[in-house]
Amino acid sequence: MQGLQAEVQTRLSSLLGPAAAPLRIATPTYTGANELTKLLQAPVDGPAAMRIALLNSPELQMTLGAEGSNITDMQSPAFPARLRARDEASRLGLRAYKAWVNAVAAERNAQLLRETKTIAETADELTRRMVRAGNVSRLTQAQSQATLSETGMALARGEQAAFAAREQLIRVLGLWGAQTQFTLAGVLPTLPASPTDTIDLEARAVAARSGLQAERLVLQRKQASAAPASIDDHWDALGDAAKVRAQAALVRSEAREAAFNLRTQWDIAHHLQTEVLPLRQFIHEELTLRYNGMLTSVFEVMADSRTRTLSRLTAAEALRDYWLAFADVQAVLAGVSPEGSAPARTGTGAAAGADAKPAH
Repeated sequence: MQGLQAEVQTRLSSLLGPAAAPLRIATPTYTGANELTKLLQAPVDGPAAMRIALLNSPELQMTLGAEGSNITDMQSPAFPARLRARDEASRLGLRAYKAWVNAVAAERNAQLLRETKTIAETADELTRRMVRAGNVSRLTQAQSQATLSETGMALARGEQAAFAAREQLIRVLGLWGAQTQFTLAGVLPTLPASPTDTIDLEARAVAARSGLQAERLVLQRKQASAAPASIDDHWDALGDAAKVRAQAALVRSEAREAAFNLRTQWDIAHHLQTEVLPLRQFIHEELTLRYNGMLTSVFEVMADSRTRTLSRLTAAEALRDYWLAFADVQAVLAGVSPEGSAPARTGTGAAAGADAKPAH
């Protein structure tokens, strides 16, 4: 198993880290119970989630059990059983990382939506007092109530999404009972200063896809054998060549899409972090100064606070989308197809209500 573990670690090194400790995968003689306990004692980050899944997932263990002795180090690294086991372990590690990204991001979204609801509650209470004093209209109170209702519904959806994302992570990691009470790392990695290099990604993806290499080898062996003796042999040769071309075209397309998506998500996240959030902060500070100088109303300040919080929510979702796209690029480089997509935006439902400014 050491050879298989090393191969998987090499494939996933961009997510595990170049100086990461060796991966361990459960075997009939190694259950990994002690290591699993240690991993769950600390806040679970992305690399830890991958390690837990590879060590503990019943799905992977069933795959390895079905292959049995065919994946031992006595076999060639190119042996079909080893290749299948390597691909399955790589997929699982990537799935665990993406599940962790979604779980952390969903919890962060829920936190920001709680802030939005708190602001709406404060604004609604202030509006009620001013209505009683005769300083604002009943229309303003109705608008405030509508905003509070919308943010409350958005928060409920956000908390449900956070719960579902955590449960999805638990399923991927194969945890149950007291193990599910682990602490989740609070933040995603920061956005890199520049987009990840995807030069020659198509060629690297083709070279990494073990299934494609196997099909090519079969085709080459057939072509090197005796010339086709019948029309059926010609059709078989045509079909074999078409199968290789189809798989190569799919791999290249996945690589192009992953590279484009990664660059796009980086551009979006970078724009939000370097342009939108600083601008929103400046607007908030200026409005606060104007309010202190009695040049604007408290309602305008409250509406801006909600808008600023929702901008932070959008930026958090963009960071999540970048790391999901990064994992898809790593999947292509690991020789497997990317899986899954980003969840729906949880802040969209609150945006309309939060942007609505009471008339007064």
